[in-house]
Amino acid sequence: MKKVGAQSSQTLDVGSGLSLSAWHNDGGYAVYEKASHHTLSYYLQGGKGTRRHNGERSLGKGHPGAVCIMPAGVRSEWSIEAPFKFMHLYFDQAEFDHIALESYGIDPNLVELEDVAFQSDPVIEQLFRQVILPLDWQNPADRMSLSHAGQLLVQHLFRHYSNKNAEPTFVRGGLSPFVIKRVKDYIEEALDQGLVIEDLAAVAELSPFHFTRMFQLTMGVSPHQYVLLRRVERAKDLLGDTHNTLSAIALQCGFSSQSHLTTRFRRATGLTPSKFRQLS
Repeated sequence: MKKVGAQSSQTLDVGSGLSLSAWHNDGGYAVYEKASHHTLSYYLQGGKGTRRHNGERSLGKGHPGAVCIMPAGVRSEWSIEAPFKFMHLYFDQAEFDHIALESYGIDPNLVELEDVAFQSDPVIEQLFRQVILPLDWQNPADRMSLSHAGQLLVQHLFRHYSNKNAEPTFVRGGLSPFVIKRVKDYIEEALDQGLVIEDLAAVAELSPFHFTRMFQLTMGVSPHQYVLLRRVERAKDLLGDTHNTLSAIALQCGFSSQSHLTTRFRRATGLTPSKFRQLS
């Protein structure tokens, strides 16, 4: 990919062949030279001065909330006449193939991702604006939520922007007691680290997508919700030691700072860590 005027403010690998990148472009042009990965682009701010071209012919212009999909191997050209901000989700063909085979029972060789420019999609908008954008990409405690959001986006693209209109196969049963114990033990040992769903799926010896569905069926909550719950419960236990500072507790529970611990703890319990300590 060639970009003139475009700069990435942050990039994060969220596992399973998925990565996120936040961009801004003040003008110029961009050429996608048949990338080896698929790209989902979402316009956060501006975009009305952005156009896609096929030679001298314009294929439309952007707008805030616009969705573009650039499949692997497809060349595209873009002109940018005004500043705008956007986010990209990159994902490998292997991840798309896993979803086709394990969730829909479809031969991956029969599935093609659509080439899309400047559409609106409320599901994609909600995941980017309400889940991905507010999270701290540098915070280990938020990595699993970002990983889960990325997987949901890829699943949505498969269902609504491919040549196969299919519903996921029904999951019968969940994880065995032995596997769920092994996953729980792993989580407890790694709460101070930046866990992603790919880590837990490897423990269960399942694909990330299949693991997520089976974990939720077994536990009643998604993996990232469960991990956040365990981080908060660990913090409650550590707050009992008054010699343990809030900043130290935050790091022991996988939060990047005391303020991040306070935000997540209050959201889960209705109390700040300091108030919880006073009342305990």
